[in-house]
Amino acid sequence: MKKLMVYVMALLVCLALAVPALAANVFAFTEKSVTLFEGETAQAVLQREGVYEGDGEITFASTKASVATVSEDGTITAVGKGQADITAVLKRDGKRIGANPARIRVNVLRAVTKVTLNTTKLSVYNPDDPTVTELLWEPPMTQVLVIPAGTSVNLLTTCTPEDASNRQVTYTSDDAGVAKIQGTTLRAMQRGECDLTIASVQNPDVTETFRVLVIQPVKKVTIESESKKVSAGSRLQLTAVCTPENASIKGVTWSSKQPNVATVDENGVVTGLKKGSVNITATAADGSRVVGSVTINVTQPVESVTFSKNEYQVIAGRTEQVRVTVLPATANDRSVTWTSSDESIATIRNGLISGKKAGSCTVYCTSNSNPEVSGSATVVISQLVTRVENMNSPGEMNLLVGETVQTRWNVLPDDATNKALTFRSQQPKQASVDANGLVTALKKGTATIVAAAADASKKQGTVKVTVIQPVTGVEIAQRLHYVQVGGTSYAKAQVLPKDANNQRISGWYSDNEYIVSVRSNGTNTGALYGVNPGYATVTATTEDGGFVATTSVRVGYFNESVEIEDLDVNANNEIKITLRNVTQDITFSRIRFRVECYDLEGNALVCNTDGTSTSFEGEYTYQLAPYERTAPSAFRFQNMAIDQPLGSVVLTIQGWTDESGNRWNLTQPLTQRWDRYDIYQGEGVG
Repeated sequence: MKKLMVYVMALLVCLALAVPALAANVFAFTEKSVTLFEGETAQAVLQREGVYEGDGEITFASTKASVATVSEDGTITAVGKGQADITAVLKRDGKRIGANPARIRVNVLRAVTKVTLNTTKLSVYNPDDPTVTELLWEPPMTQVLVIPAGTSVNLLTTCTPEDASNRQVTYTSDDAGVAKIQGTTLRAMQRGECDLTIASVQNPDVTETFRVLVIQPVKKVTIESESKKVSAGSRLQLTAVCTPENASIKGVTWSSKQPNVATVDENGVVTGLKKGSVNITATAADGSRVVGSVTINVTQPVESVTFSKNEYQVIAGRTEQVRVTVLPATANDRSVTWTSSDESIATIRNGLISGKKAGSCTVYCTSNSNPEVSGSATVVISQLVTRVENMNSPGEMNLLVGETVQTRWNVLPDDATNKALTFRSQQPKQASVDANGLVTALKKGTATIVAAAADASKKQGTVKVTVIQPVTGVEIAQRLHYVQVGGTSYAKAQVLPKDANNQRISGWYSDNEYIVSVRSNGTNTGALYGVNPGYATVTATTEDGGFVATTSVRVGYFNESVEIEDLDVNANNEIKITLRNVTQDITFSRIRFRVECYDLEGNALVCNTDGTSTSFEGEYTYQLAPYERTAPSAFRFQNMAIDQPLGSVVLTIQGWTDESGNRWNLTQPLTQRWDRYDIYQGEGVG
């Protein structure tokens, strides 16, 4: 413990001996701070004592190079407004001496380069302005600030640049007896002259000087004029009278409080712009702030009168109201006066034209407030048509389809202004009419052609046109008719076109009465009577035009042309039929038949898909040449539906169709019956 105390005491003695040595080591700038204007320089000076004395490399640096820079020899340059620190470090053999660098604070100021007095609300004149030249002792080199005696003005100055470090200024008057400074207020004491100097506090060399002219002020401004009205677009001269007579400056500045209504120039000339009231002021130019005013009424004259149309068509004895546009709509007096150049043709009252007789004249509409402005339009009085007569002979027309005819009309009275006609057909599908009244028949029927007056009379005439469709031909659709010996068939003749007016057949003719005879009674149907087997030609002739059509007729025993050779039903209810063509020269393309069904007890049996019929139709659809027999697989049973055992069936041949499509219906059906227990074959069995 004692040894420890000895060590502590020794350490304290050493520290006490070391303190004087540490206090002698100094490395610092001689100044703690320096203030510079932008662009100025200063030499930094270091104090070096103790270990910092002697050789070594000193390095300078700036904490903000945009504010201040430092060169290798310690020259400080002010760059931009703000603050920066310049540091210095000592090194020997590449090693830094001391723990902290030397430091100096640099304050960079932005200097005022210009001071400018705000003259917006001051009366400032150029030294050569006639307003002040006669009032000055001698022409100054500066602008002249005019202040009426006994008044004060507030001084407001702007420093350039706006971000200068100190923007304070001082105001100085070189003759406080004429005008003295009270803070930022300049007080005019008495008439006379003095100089006002404005200087920058920061840079007193930056100044602006004005010659102050204290004058006798204007006490009253009166505005005089010949009229208190001016038209829009016109001008009015105003005169300002300043009193008292001994006022130093009697000039004024003019202004309009409603510049959209009227403007005023520097000479007091008012220009009206639009309808309304405007307050014109004249302010004393001496800075006394004395104002005179007058109210001027701006009137809006009529600028144009325009008719809605350039020409009016009026019928004699009738009237028409015209419209005019009087512009601008804001005109004070828009009333007008109406006149006619020839009242024997037309008069006009309050815009209402009255037609007197056929002819033309001019009507005028003139502004009452501005007689130099007027509008005009032409008036044409016309005589209307009173009648449109049908002059066609005869009064009604009968035309064939495709035929054309020119219609004829008479328009009354003879002195009608416009005798033009327009044409139309009330039934354009039957007959059309062109712009010249030429009618063309188009389709069977009747049409009414209307001829209408083109003027406003609405008069019209009509003519009835009957369009006749002539016969252009005749045809018998069936080219071959089969007729049973001793039987009758019918041939139908179709007159063409189908809408021809005359559809009658004048007569029927057979070229071989031994084979076939024909009877008609003047109708379109010819009754063909089979006399003997063979061929003949029958002709039908139209009553209109004598057109003919022919058909071939074959007479024979056609009811016996098909023979039933076999009819059978197997255990599966399948019906088997065998037929034979017994003709010599007819090939069948189809044989039609009907099958009737009966159950085992002989009752009629429902056998059709309709669920109610006890029979169904059938066909043999293959060609069957003369003397050929049918093939079992070529039969087609239509709507057959059998779900019970068949007891009996009855087969009836109904007819046939030949290979050319000619159809034959058996007039005496051929029938055969099959019975499960008592098979019986033969014709005519029901």
